[in-house]
Amino acid sequence: MEINDGLIEDAVKSALSKAMNTTSKDIKIRSINGIVSLQGFVNVLAEKDRAEEIAHKIEGVREVRNNITISLDGEAGDKELTDLVNSNLRNSAFKNRILSVTAKVSGGNVLLVGDAETERDRQIAISEANKTFGIRSVTSTINLASFKDDTSLTNDINMALMESKINVNDISAIVIRGKVSLSGYAEKEEDINRLVTLIQSIPGIKEVNNKLKLYKVGTGIS
Repeated sequence: MEINDGLIEDAVKSALSKAMNTTSKDIKIRSINGIVSLQGFVNVLAEKDRAEEIAHKIEGVREVRNNITISLDGEAGDKELTDLVNSNLRNSAFKNRILSVTAKVSGGNVLLVGDAETERDRQIAISEANKTFGIRSVTSTINLASFKDDTSLTNDINMALMESKINVNDISAIVIRGKVSLSGYAEKEEDINRLVTLIQSIPGIKEVNNKLKLYKVGTGIS
């Protein structure tokens, strides 16, 4: 299939503008043979990660190179950043799910340590840390308390998908050593987010690699 880089750039720009509003105004997009480069500035790490996630979902995108820089106006010290991240964790709307998680900051880079019940809880902790101004990166060493074999996890996923009331006919979930690879097509962005959250919430899931894409309007999968 012929790759139209101009259409890809326009689609990524439109998707970023729609999802991120004014926070995307300083992001520049370039596509070469379906390899998209993101450059520019955002305020927090969560916005950088969100831009990459959005770009990955555009039809025709083969790879995303995220060169976005975090704006560090009035850069804080590591001790202050450690206090800020831990405050975000303790004041999160999901604080009861991440009580055992704490943060340490070195050179603006966050290390999350502790225990969580599910992959969803671990992702919540990472997301809360990402919202802190001045953070360059977040690394998680959070341990998951639950363990299940791949067959049991596959059964749990299939049951959850059946009960989700989302059209999953063109969606595949493969489990290898507790890590799930999601591929196929969904009808809406909200469906993709719901499915990822749903699977992350299953005890024993270590990671969800989301490769789901949206159907092209009026053309089905192709």
